[in-house]
Amino acid sequence: MGQGYAGQMTPLQMAMIAAIPANIEGKLMKLRIEADKQPEAFSQVLSPQQAAAIRQIMSTVTEEPGGTGTVLSAKLSGTGIRTGGKTGTAEKEAPLYDEKTGNLRTIKKKRRNAAGELVDYEQPVTYMRTDSWFITIAPLERPQVAISVVVEGGGFGARTAAPIAANVILKARELGLLGDQYTPKKVPPAPAQPRRRR
Repeated sequence: MGQGYAGQMTPLQMAMIAAIPANIEGKLMKLRIEADKQPEAFSQVLSPQQAAAIRQIMSTVTEEPGGTGTVLSAKLSGTGIRTGGKTGTAEKEAPLYDEKTGNLRTIKKKRRNAAGELVDYEQPVTYMRTDSWFITIAPLERPQVAISVVVEGGGFGARTAAPIAANVILKARELGLLGDQYTPKKVPPAPAQPRRRR
């Protein structure tokens, strides 16, 4: 979805996609800025059963060994917050800008016009860039937030975008945005290590 020179999904669109299974009923909700406005559904996208299945699949990305987003669980370790997510790595042909001037770099080329004459034109110089993507929902049992992170030129999704998403979840928790129905599961403290004598 983030591949190519054009037609890229925006982080907002990806957060809306993540929010569909996060909505227990599988609805795509209308965006709203006003905190006092009642939530409104845009359309029914998934059945509740499909939404639950996708949440379960998303949890394998963040919680199971070999999952590409386990860095998220590692960063949230000890909080009791369960998440689900999806990493993404998008190779994209991107325009190259001059570091000093900020102007788009171009090269002169020739082509034939409608009359068959050779004419000069400017073609943008491009390079291949790897963007780091990650979408996540939290808490998994009753999601309250859907987050999308993209880091242009950030490499693999698990390496750059997922740790940022974990920080956003921690901040949401600090601000009380994980919902009043959310209570973190009790995580037992690590057993004390015996002290070594010298």
